[in-house]
Amino acid sequence: MSGSAPSGAPAPAATGSVAALGAIVTGALLLQVAGTIVNTVVPLRMAIAGQPPLLIGLVASAYSLGFLIGCFTIPSLVRRIGHIRGFAVFAALQATATLSFPLIPEPWWSASRLLMGLAAAGHGICIESWISGQASGARRGRIFGAYQILNRVAMIGSQLGVGYLAIQSHDVFLFASMVFSLALIPVALTRARGPESSDVVAVGLRTLWRQAPAAVVGCLYVGLVSGPLTNVVPAYGILSGLDQRTTILLTAGIQMGALLMQWPMSLLADRVASRPIMLGAVSLVAVTAAVLLLVPPGGAAQGSLWLFGLFALIGGCAIPLYTVAVTHAYLRIGREEAVGLSAQLLFLWGVGSALGPVAATALMQLIGPPGMLVYLMGLSLLVAIYITLRISQKPSPILRDGERASTGPSIPDFEITKR
Repeated sequence: MSGSAPSGAPAPAATGSVAALGAIVTGALLLQVAGTIVNTVVPLRMAIAGQPPLLIGLVASAYSLGFLIGCFTIPSLVRRIGHIRGFAVFAALQATATLSFPLIPEPWWSASRLLMGLAAAGHGICIESWISGQASGARRGRIFGAYQILNRVAMIGSQLGVGYLAIQSHDVFLFASMVFSLALIPVALTRARGPESSDVVAVGLRTLWRQAPAAVVGCLYVGLVSGPLTNVVPAYGILSGLDQRTTILLTAGIQMGALLMQWPMSLLADRVASRPIMLGAVSLVAVTAAVLLLVPPGGAAQGSLWLFGLFALIGGCAIPLYTVAVTHAYLRIGREEAVGLSAQLLFLWGVGSALGPVAATALMQLIGPPGMLVYLMGLSLLVAIYITLRISQKPSPILRDGERASTGPSIPDFEITKR
């Protein structure tokens, strides 16, 4: 901003900081609405068109692969052109890629999803580093927590509201592209400067595996599960004989469960050893998936509510586990490595979310829609066995006096630049 506040009058700076936060959060929520619509519609349209499950999984994985590539290639671009122009570039790329879906055949949609994943990584880097730069140290955790809750609410709202109605329209991709473009407006109008950028932190996984293997497995697990839950469940619903409305309800149920369980699980991670929480959560996912295998999907209202509740339980147990894995890693390695550790854990999550949809849909290709549930159950059982072995071999560490397991309830972030 031009000029500076006079000495003894900090109010304008504070007001500018609030305005900048409001602008970037508004843009981020619009991006979440548009992205959720595309994430829901793409696998639904492919399933309705009769595309094989494995192709649906490959298209879903292309997004995660683009995101993973972006985590390593985009920070230098943002550092060079700045956060505001970077945000604009990525929003334009998202809008353009979204408009390409009606113009190209489904087998080529992976190229568009790759570009969208790349742009999503850029947006994540811009948004979360900008919020961190604008927020004061004393309030940073609460501001991040509030942002993530709003983000999850926007995701659920777009699934139940806009996505629920727009799925019936042939112009749904046009609508999503419009929302991506609208996200540019509040960010472009802000007079605040983006945060200062500096060096990119290298990812070193060997130390993390040596000191906190359960955190490595936990982050991989969340990616391996959340990828299919986000990008394959819509196709699973259609292929299982559910109508589009019930299928959208299932996808929203997953996010509702994650929203409801995020804070309690974060609170537990601060007060209880992390690995028993991880063991209990993955065991619940395995049991719930096994129950779903015994419940044939149906169109009755009672059946829909039953499925909604079970998928909400899976989402609530699996997705917030990232917070628990982060807590465990910080406890083992220490908060002085916070920035590098964030990049390492994000990398692991990205690898899992790129591989998960392919693995889940490959099973669906072999044995039909139940392959999705077999995948969730088998993966959860393997992780439960591993964590049980780790607990028996190495007890939980004892905290030093006055030290907490983490800096507070946390969520996956994209902070991979030093500030």
